[in-house]
Amino acid sequence: MRLAELKKVSYPETVAEAVRILAEGENRSLPLSGGVSFVFAPLKSVEELVSLSRLPLSYVKEEKGGLRIGATTPVADLAASRAAGKYGDGILSLTARRIGSNLNRNLITVGGNLVQPFIWSDLPTVALVLNAAVVIQGPSGRKTMKAEKFFARMPKQLLKDGELVTEVIFPPLPKNSRTAYEQFALTEVDFAYLKTAIRLSRTGKKCLNLAIVIGGATILPQRASGAEAALKGKTANQVLVNEASEIAAEEIKIQRDIRCSSDYKRDLARAQVRGILERILLDQKVPEWKLF
Repeated sequence: MRLAELKKVSYPETVAEAVRILAEGENRSLPLSGGVSFVFAPLKSVEELVSLSRLPLSYVKEEKGGLRIGATTPVADLAASRAAGKYGDGILSLTARRIGSNLNRNLITVGGNLVQPFIWSDLPTVALVLNAAVVIQGPSGRKTMKAEKFFARMPKQLLKDGELVTEVIFPPLPKNSRTAYEQFALTEVDFAYLKTAIRLSRTGKKCLNLAIVIGGATILPQRASGAEAALKGKTANQVLVNEASEIAAEEIKIQRDIRCSSDYKRDLARAQVRGILERILLDQKVPEWKLF
């Protein structure tokens, strides 16, 4: 962390006060939550850090079948949350449990993982597949932005001076929906090479609606829209699932990663999409090794 110009750390106790300080400081003030992203960020011109530690934004709340999660909620709390464990086949708590080590999960916050994504970040993939909404508070008031728009480009480019992500809203899911998340990493605490999240609604094996999102191929998560179209409205079988997984692997963009080749990531995408669909759409008992 490089803070050559740092002069002050503020500790506001309300969101309104934090927004005011950030707006007055313009690009010389930055919000500080878990602080993990600052390890990788150039902060030479930052004069003030605005700590979010005293804001009432750490919570996981059930609401009408959905969830509201405060931006400063540590990933460790999300992993342990009973409410998150009951939502969408437990996809949020499962994802949280697979983010790095215990130390990482105690430091990383939900809002930070979304606002400052890296190629290894997990929550953006799940937020996009679940059609989450991001709540933003700024000098002009409160607004809500769907994950699809929030991750259309780097989120920090969308936030204006003084704007702060305060909450993430996960909508209720239909009773006939299934969700699943898989990632591939070399060890339990390693950053994932690739991760896939799928949400679908079905009647029998007929796929009524679905979203396939792949993360880790680029910094921002990607919808595999071609693969979705191959299955939507159709009665699934192994041939269709194989076809969809092939389309997903070929349609995603992949940026350079020193840890492995682009072809390797396409192989991972193909295997993850196929394995998840076999499990939650074809009702096959898929051993974990087959996913990778």
